[in-house]
Amino acid sequence: MANAVVVVSENVQQLLKNETPVFLDVSNLLLRFANNLIRYPKVPKYCSIPLVNKAFNDRLLPSIGAVECLLLMGFEEDDEFLRFPDTNSLSVVCEIQSSLASARLKVLSQHALRGISKPSPSEEQAFLRKIQVSFDHVMLYEEVSLQQKACQVMPLHELKQKAQRKLQRNQESTNDKPYDFQDYLLLELLKWFKSRFFSWMDSPPCRHCQARTQASGTQVPTADDLRWGAQTVEAYRCTVCSLTTRFPRYNDPGKLLETRTGRCGEWANCFTLCCRAAGFEARYVLDWTDHVWTEVYSNSQKRWLHCDACENTCDKPLLYENGWGKKLTYIIAFSCEEVVDVTWRYSSKHGEVLTRRTQCRQEVLMDRLEKLNNTRQRNISSFRKEILKKRFSLELAEFLATKKAQDGEEQGRVSGSVAWRSSRGEMGAQGAANAISESTGHTFEPTEMEKTSKTLHVQYSPSSNIYRRVSNGNTELEDWESGVFTMSNINLKEEYDWKKVYLARGGPSEAAISWRFDVSNTGLVVEHIDVKLVSTTFESGRIVWTLCDGETCVLLQGDGQSARITEINGARVVTLKAVLSGGKGDVAWQHTQLFRMGLNDMDSYPWDVKITLKNA
Repeated sequence: MANAVVVVSENVQQLLKNETPVFLDVSNLLLRFANNLIRYPKVPKYCSIPLVNKAFNDRLLPSIGAVECLLLMGFEEDDEFLRFPDTNSLSVVCEIQSSLASARLKVLSQHALRGISKPSPSEEQAFLRKIQVSFDHVMLYEEVSLQQKACQVMPLHELKQKAQRKLQRNQESTNDKPYDFQDYLLLELLKWFKSRFFSWMDSPPCRHCQARTQASGTQVPTADDLRWGAQTVEAYRCTVCSLTTRFPRYNDPGKLLETRTGRCGEWANCFTLCCRAAGFEARYVLDWTDHVWTEVYSNSQKRWLHCDACENTCDKPLLYENGWGKKLTYIIAFSCEEVVDVTWRYSSKHGEVLTRRTQCRQEVLMDRLEKLNNTRQRNISSFRKEILKKRFSLELAEFLATKKAQDGEEQGRVSGSVAWRSSRGEMGAQGAANAISESTGHTFEPTEMEKTSKTLHVQYSPSSNIYRRVSNGNTELEDWESGVFTMSNINLKEEYDWKKVYLARGGPSEAAISWRFDVSNTGLVVEHIDVKLVSTTFESGRIVWTLCDGETCVLLQGDGQSARITEINGARVVTLKAVLSGGKGDVAWQHTQLFRMGLNDMDSYPWDVKITLKNA
């Protein structure tokens, strides 16, 4: 393989003798051929190149080293084609792809930074030291004692049961997405971490009177703070009693399993440990524009998935550039096996990003990452090294692919107070306009049993987190989101100290949630609806309940008392909706609560809707 690497390097040097525009064009074509071979090695159309192909004749053939590169990959001339025999190894293709991508990125970077001064030696060294710190830190996630501690706090059995049920539903449906059990387990782990385990900390409550506090600088860390990696200790002054409350920024993931609070640094740090403890291959991802998150490898999808525990978001890599409006520069992923510059996964504007990468020269960054990877992989097997190399080749193909924003990638930040998000410029266009983005989901429609009984009766309990369909033999629908029609800025909250559970806003801005019932395809219409709703408000919090049929809306009370609604007699589609707003201060979200009840109160249903039907 050493000889192959030398030959590949010589071939790339030949390609670089072309004029820069020619090299960029030709390298792009060659990378496309290499990417297709690596990703689809058994697909015939990607294993042959017609010699009459216009791109081949007009762009590759006249270029220095281009045809030689194809032959080096393993293509062989066969009458009217260059063919890649299915018996050929992809190892050289992977090597060429990596070298071409690196050379192309270096040329693009030099072109983008033309006229911009190089970073100073001290600036570059500070940049590299930052990489070294995270390179060392991620080895904490491999400590058996920490993983065991994480397993003790994670309800893995419950999460695995939920994942298995969702996998089974996916397999029984016509959904052809290649998700496996681990993919569903990852989603359940994200949801649990966000809604039930970790909490966001804008400012701590006063240690004396629990009133609101305001930032008042920093304090010198104590020996105990330093023991848990808290180099920074924030100080907050109480707005009522003026006492100071300390907030150490702990960097030890084991300590964070106890404190269970913080901002994105603490969230990503603790969540990455939980992922490793749950058996996932995980990376800690550091964004130089002040954010951190996790990447988890999906065996079923053969790629790394972006996972942001703060946002309960999976596989939305363009979220930060498109939704938050970040001006990205460097994003590096760290694991126990490798360090990778993954910036290109998170941007569709590579040219713009390159102009902002001024803290470290591209060749210096690549050289340092290569040396760190050689150090980290020194003691792993050659078989494992080949797996990592193949993965990296597929990852490069993903980096180089053209990207467009998908659903969910234009949402502004939801974690943190409005003032904090606004000060960072991460509200996004939708958030800045205070818009509510609602996604359509479940609709309750009568089953044959319910058509016969002319009754549609559904209950929900946040304690068990299950919808019980009384009118259909008490069948169950698991998870509060699974029965919701639309929602925005809503989360399930569990208070282990007060032993309470409820639905609440994900932040201080307005929130909404709705459920839909549709009997339009049954020959039946609504006669009347019996509704019982429990909602709780504090301070200036406000919850408005409505029941609408498209023409008529009825205001409802959320006092837990049963009420019979007859105003929408004859309706075929009915929507029950709650809008949550108001409240006071940074904890305004806590001042509007739906279905507040005891954690262990399994027999109570604070959401109860019974629709009595009649013939149309």
